[in-house]
Amino acid sequence: MKPIWYIICVACVLISSIGRMANSLTDVLIAVGAIALVALVIWLFETGRLRINERLGKVLKKIGVFIFVAVGIAYLVAMVSFVTYKVATEGDWQGIMLLGIASLAFGISWYISRWRRQWVKFLKTFMPKDKIRHGDWKMREKYFQTFDYATNALYGLRTADGIFDGQARVWLDPSDVDKDASARLDAFEAMLARRGIKANCAMAHIPGCIYADIVAETNYKSMKGSNMTVFRDAFHELDGMNYHGDYYAEYHGELGTILFECIAGNVITRAIRIEPREEYYLDSDCGFQSEEAYYFIERGVDWTEGTYSLISETQFFTNWRERLEYDDKDDAYSFFEQASLMYFAAVANGDKKEQANNRWDIENAAKYLIAHDAIDEMIELMTIYEQSMYWASRLFVDVIPEYAHDTANRLVEYSDNPVIVSRTKRLIAHGRKEASNETDR
Repeated sequence: MKPIWYIICVACVLISSIGRMANSLTDVLIAVGAIALVALVIWLFETGRLRINERLGKVLKKIGVFIFVAVGIAYLVAMVSFVTYKVATEGDWQGIMLLGIASLAFGISWYISRWRRQWVKFLKTFMPKDKIRHGDWKMREKYFQTFDYATNALYGLRTADGIFDGQARVWLDPSDVDKDASARLDAFEAMLARRGIKANCAMAHIPGCIYADIVAETNYKSMKGSNMTVFRDAFHELDGMNYHGDYYAEYHGELGTILFECIAGNVITRAIRIEPREEYYLDSDCGFQSEEAYYFIERGVDWTEGTYSLISETQFFTNWRERLEYDDKDDAYSFFEQASLMYFAAVANGDKKEQANNRWDIENAAKYLIAHDAIDEMIELMTIYEQSMYWASRLFVDVIPEYAHDTANRLVEYSDNPVIVSRTKRLIAHGRKEASNETDR
């Protein structure tokens, strides 16, 4: 049932009650007018047409809730007293029958919606109130679920079993993934026990796989507000144990043989397709040429498909740095541009290893462009991103010196990136020093 129908039903009950209890049509119109005025003010406030001081709004909201509850209780007490009086003095059982039918209908609807109420109560422990939409879940749902980005966990309520569960994917240390998987499950069970949560925990892990899925199930009746909070805290602690380094693996399946570098979350940063043809992939802008190989990147690392195995970082980069040729000038241009962006991202993160890897990619692409006299591509690299402008002015200065010097000067004058500006200043100073040495000779 949509929220608007709840409002309509409440309005109908109020109007019919007023009509029954009022002495004249005038009284009915006055009461209905007052209700309509309140509804109009609420609607204007919700749509932003009427603005009220936040503090005043909270006070008015509390007053309104108090009046609504008080009137509701008074109405129910009055109706029960009136029906009791009618039965005692006139023997009129019609009111009792009406109350009985209403109570039965209310009890049935309360029972049917119990899971929905329970689920909303769960959500209130870890979601902002403005994100919880009570009308988004049907009363007779068999499974409620939501993903919590703060803990990287999927929480669910299985109504058929009365089970509340939490699921999370954990990323394992590549030095010994099987041992780490077992230790991670033991650690998570200890986290829950330390918090007083009784849960059945299980892990799904394929031998040799870089990730595992952990599930914790508990009776929904035990998940009070405080228990839900500590249950979520356990998943947050579990997420903090994840391995955040690089993985190097080999896929050998129906799509050929692919060596790849990835991080947690199935994000593949570099990949080499060896069979049936040689192709290279660097981040998202320099993809494989064949559609079936690109499909491998799009679907992510799924250890259940094909054959996967971990390889060493040395083995991966030995194959990666065998590349001396590109498909064409545009291919080398794309690798130069993307590696430049990745280099300065690594500088910002303080990742020395990634800086070295990206620098090799930049210099390798630059050698190809210079060897193939790709002047137009070199000039264009000096006009797009600041990151590629820096590297182009640095590596192509002997080929197109006038463009390189002009690009360096423009970076110093107009760039908002202090890292690029300071490095470009050193580059200019170094160039002037070399020019001075040449003059002295």
